[in-house]
Amino acid sequence: MRLIGTAIAIAAALTLATVGAADAKRGAKTYKFCVQCPVLSPVAWTKGTCSAKGKTIEEARTSCHTQNLGCYIRNYSAKTCK
Repeated sequence: MRLIGTAIAIAAALTLATVGAADAKRGAKTYKFCVQCPVLSPVAWTKGTCSAKGKTIEEARTSCHTQNLGCYIRNYSAKTCK
């Protein structure tokens, strides 16, 4: 009896995990940011872009910031991000 109860609990947990992962993928958008390194330099040594997925723009910005520590991250614009 315990084995059946445990199997049902495991199946329910796997189902919930799968549904949660699908919802997270559906809600995520891809955002693009300009990256300038280092932060305090008057002239950027390196410039580039970073694309990250997140439900909000702040989640995506945080993801880009963790990939590019010590860099200035701003919203992407084709005019300013060259």
